[in-house]
Amino acid sequence: MKKYLLMVMILATTAASNIFAQDVSSNPLQPVVTSYIGLKNALAIDRGDSARASAKVLYDAIDKVPMDKLSEDQHKSWMQYNEKLSHDAEHIKSTNELAQQREHFAKLSSNMSKMLKAMNMNDTDLYIQFCPMAEAGKGAYWVSEQSTISNPYMGKRMPACGKTTETLKAND
Repeated sequence: MKKYLLMVMILATTAASNIFAQDVSSNPLQPVVTSYIGLKNALAIDRGDSARASAKVLYDAIDKVPMDKLSEDQHKSWMQYNEKLSHDAEHIKSTNELAQQREHFAKLSSNMSKMLKAMNMNDTDLYIQFCPMAEAGKGAYWVSEQSTISNPYMGKRMPACGKTTETLKAND
């Protein structure tokens, strides 16, 4: 198990290095989106350890957004959401407990979707998806890179539960 966790951490660190090595001048938020998607995918397969590692990458990506690459309006929008995103990423990275991770992921996803709409900077189409069973039947949203449902709240129990409610078109 320790060997597996070490491998996950190495892969997460390598992925983070590769993300940050990319030229972010075209989209300074791409590392944030990429690491959020990694977190969503880890939760979708019930991997608390991988979700924790992905949340660490996300937390670091949020901290390293190059604000000088944002327009004035984008900067204002980013300032509305970056602390909220960091707060939930920090809580997710501090535990391997899926229930706690998913609770914070719901808040993280709500702020992520609001931030993405306000910033209008995504390089590819993104999908806002909803599961009515999440959060003890209250329902919760998430952002996905694909239109096919891969539910981060229900994981392997109900992987296809949910629907796409909105498409955020790529900003060409």
